[in-house]
Amino acid sequence: MIPDYEPIISENQQRRAVLFEPYDPLSGAGSPIERKKVQFSAGGSMWSYFAPVAMYEAHKNLFDRLLQSGSVESLIESIEEKVPERGLIKELIDIRFKYDFEFWAVTCVKIQDKETKKLIPFTLNRPQRKVLARLERMRLAGIPIRMIILKARQWGGSTLVQVYMAWIQLILKCNWHSAVITDVEDQARNIRGMYSRLAKEYPKSIGSVKFVPYEGSTKNKLIKDRNCIIGVGSVQKPDSLRSFDFAMTHMSEVGLWKSTPQKSAEDLVQGVRATVPDVPDSLSVLESTAKGVGNFFHREWQAAVEEKSSYDAVFVGWHEIERYQKPITDLTKFITWMLGDAYGLYLWNTGATLEGIKWYFDTKNGENYDDWRMKSEFPSSPAEAFQSTGRRVFAPGYVQLARKNCKKPAFYGEIYPAVKGKQAFKRVEFHQNDKGLFLIWEKPDTTLEVSNRYIVSVDIGGRTDKADWSVIKVFDRYWMMEGGKPEVVACWRGHLDQDLISWKAAQISKYYNNALLVIESNSLDSQESEGDHFLTVLDEIVKYYPNIFARTDAEKIRQGLPLRYGFQTNMSTKPMVIDLLNGILREEGYYERDLRSCDEMDTYEIKPTGKYGAVEGCKDDLVMATAIGLWAAYKYMDMPKLIQRSTGKLVKKIISEASI
Repeated sequence: MIPDYEPIISENQQRRAVLFEPYDPLSGAGSPIERKKVQFSAGGSMWSYFAPVAMYEAHKNLFDRLLQSGSVESLIESIEEKVPERGLIKELIDIRFKYDFEFWAVTCVKIQDKETKKLIPFTLNRPQRKVLARLERMRLAGIPIRMIILKARQWGGSTLVQVYMAWIQLILKCNWHSAVITDVEDQARNIRGMYSRLAKEYPKSIGSVKFVPYEGSTKNKLIKDRNCIIGVGSVQKPDSLRSFDFAMTHMSEVGLWKSTPQKSAEDLVQGVRATVPDVPDSLSVLESTAKGVGNFFHREWQAAVEEKSSYDAVFVGWHEIERYQKPITDLTKFITWMLGDAYGLYLWNTGATLEGIKWYFDTKNGENYDDWRMKSEFPSSPAEAFQSTGRRVFAPGYVQLARKNCKKPAFYGEIYPAVKGKQAFKRVEFHQNDKGLFLIWEKPDTTLEVSNRYIVSVDIGGRTDKADWSVIKVFDRYWMMEGGKPEVVACWRGHLDQDLISWKAAQISKYYNNALLVIESNSLDSQESEGDHFLTVLDEIVKYYPNIFARTDAEKIRQGLPLRYGFQTNMSTKPMVIDLLNGILREEGYYERDLRSCDEMDTYEIKPTGKYGAVEGCKDDLVMATAIGLWAAYKYMDMPKLIQRSTGKLVKKIISEASI
């Protein structure tokens, strides 16, 4: 039977239509900025374009009268104090320059085309328009512009940021100093060279841009008539940046910045950023391709994604860049190959076009890139960008399948009361709070009595912000009764003392209909030393909450050995649960809801020693809680069963636990 490829071909056509959507900065068509159509006659010509809504609203009286008159000439006739036609037309252009960056850029700025090397008007490509929309959203909201850009190579991210800063200095603000900062000064000078070209090619009919050395400096320039300094600096030579009050900073290829005992990239950035005021039109942009994890840029990206900083995180993948396409001669043959290639199918599910996938593999093979380097330079996702090795445990295609089921939680909050002992289990309640760390996708079902339904899996971390996370993850096994699969219904992640996190996990287990509590006990076990006779944390909790996983097998109990609570991760059990998780991901054997778990899976690797663990600078606590929870769901607990009701009385059927 011949496969039906029409749905794929049709979807590909739609993707290409979006990627190559018509765009005209002169008319405003295809702009990412909210616009309103205006049309009038001027100088015998018809002017028809889509004006930024902010511009129209700020000059509503002028534009309403102009549109009502129908022409500049008619408007002038209606004005008591006559103004020259040319003067009004110039005023209309100047107004649009002030509100319409795209129009100013294509009218006034020349850049060098990457392929022909010729100077051409600056027309924004699709990724540049994506970034501009986010910059303008902050500027128009009247808040400081703060952005971190994680990017694929060669789409002009630095060019856009530099030209946007030039627009602010030349059109919007005076006395608004800026700095370009890179790893070494030559890189910064190259970026500022775009500004020098802009000044040289600026249309004489619009004005002129003149640079002079600032106080005799060869590094720093001053824009005459605007009194704006343009400084350059580097991590290697930071002293030239310390004496200025910058309103805008552009930090480029931050992933390459190297810290030494004498010079810290992080200290330099914090020092420079401290000079940028938190006022409208101030700007601070960090942009880079990813160069591994655990470095300053990676930490900044994570903070932005987790909304722990004021920076807006923007990712530009290679498949969003128009130039990364290659024609396909035999579409059917190519689709057949793609469907049989795990990574090719992953790229398709990510949103790439067929022609883009063709370009990707031809480039990878032609340039002899290994997997991890190709993914670092031309990433399809942020997690892929930061992966530093090719030793990842979970195939990206498997993780991508899990991501498709992730969604925002329905509730944020905390479990109360926050106490220990017997009182911890009296009236356990969920209190909703937008700042709470307990994320819930589905609250416990109180309408049905089902045995062996919920599992609470726990990976214990530390108390301080620099320690591993403590994770409490809740799984619902209800649909396994019908041949379905478990799903994640809640997750708590934070930092807390180890005994307190154990009590909190038990409370959450109580809240979820007396769920089985499976705690990874290595951290708790390490608190004990030989000869100690006091009870462990779990030995204390089990007095009040007995449904806790115990790892001592029946034979050892018969031999008189004590019951040991908690799941112990060791050289045998860790590969067991991780391998099981990998197979479950491959078979789409559970519903993940938490995107953070998928992010950790994308940075989980096999170390050179053969051990499993997170890439340096990343965490794996959600991965371990997920793996242990799914092991319990599939390999430890009996199948869930509906508890029958008879003559109005609840008849409970006791289900024996399977052995490990």
